[in-house]
Amino acid sequence: MITVDVRGSMDSIIADLSRKQRDVVEPATVRALNKVAAQVKTNASRQMRDAGYNLKVSDIKRALTVSRASSGNLRASVVASGRPIPLIQYGARQVSSGVSVDVLNGRKVIANAFIATMPSGHKGVYVRVGKTHKKINKRGRAQWSGLPIQELFGPSVPNGLANAAVQAALQDLIAQKFPDILRQQIKYLSR
Repeated sequence: MITVDVRGSMDSIIADLSRKQRDVVEPATVRALNKVAAQVKTNASRQMRDAGYNLKVSDIKRALTVSRASSGNLRASVVASGRPIPLIQYGARQVSSGVSVDVLNGRKVIANAFIATMPSGHKGVYVRVGKTHKKINKRGRAQWSGLPIQELFGPSVPNGLANAAVQAALQDLIAQKFPDILRQQIKYLSR
């Protein structure tokens, strides 16, 4: 979760305002916080992809929720939620030795993994659990079975947002954009 906290920069901006403009400060602050939070949501997906998370921008944005500021609550936040993401969404390709995926910083091969489509239509990257194949009796006939299998998952969007490089970039964005947007909103509302 990223919280937009601007107490330090607010003091210098408020000091510049005259008395008659102070009744404009709170609504301008609310508007500025909400605009910065929206920019953080957009920029978070870009920063996560730059950090090496090979996900679609739409998947990342879908996992991010913006809690908007209001006049009673001068705090806006961007919260990431979601479970680990199936490896099939990380550009999985079947190769002779297993499955190649592009999760973080380059492709990696997962040995003995395979891509399969389940009867429900779900497609994923799986590995066999335990011994490879075993002979079972099904309806009085001997058959070979490769079950049980287990689906493999990659990092979730909250893990990507918690990345130190992503956090640093978003904090820089907040520190850089908020004072300018607040000044613009004060100017706009004081007309």
